[in-house]
Amino acid sequence: MRYGVIGTGAIGGYYGGRLAQHGHDVHFLLRSDYEYVKANGFQVDSCEGSFHLDSPKCICTPPTCPSATW
Repeated sequence: MRYGVIGTGAIGGYYGGRLAQHGHDVHFLLRSDYEYVKANGFQVDSCEGSFHLDSPKCICTPPTCPSATW
């Protein structure tokens, strides 16, 4: 199963990040932070434990998202 996180903010970033951390195929739609996340990865800080995704699957335009049916 593939997941597409549309709106990678606090909630989408956390839950999508957790799914990706545990090996699920997650694609993040990012707009303003796309270049930064592509270059540096994705940091999630949480009281349940912080983690870093080194190479998240991120996109900047909806049609390129493989899990979407536009």
